Amino acid sequence: MSNLLKPLYTLTVGEYIELNKNIIGQQLEELFIKENQHLLQKKDTDIIFIDEACKLTGYSKPTMYSKVSRYEIPVLSRGKPLTFSKQVLIDWIHQGKPSVIEQETDQFFQNPRK
Repeated sequence: MSNLLKPLYTLTVGEYIELNKNIIGQQLEELFIKENQHLLQKKDTDIIFIDEACKLTGYSKPTMYSKVSRYEIPVLSRGKPLTFSKQVLIDWIHQGKPSVIEQETDQFFQNPRK
């Protein structure tokens, strides 16, 4: 007999506990599905803003702004709002945080114009 068809006051303690476990399990499963969908959607975006870039690099906002103005950190757009590529920042950190101007200069001299 299904516990859903019985009034609550007629359930035994064991049946009541089992009913609660089933309900909580279903709700947790729905919550995990929603959370996973949210994470998948968030992973697809590579563009991040200044707050996320600060968390990623460990720099404060004023430091980030000064590094952007001195071309020391790779940035997608210098206007408002500042936007960064998360993958490019991670690669930049792995390369030892070289200056962006030095990288562009090296590329220019490695690929001379014809």
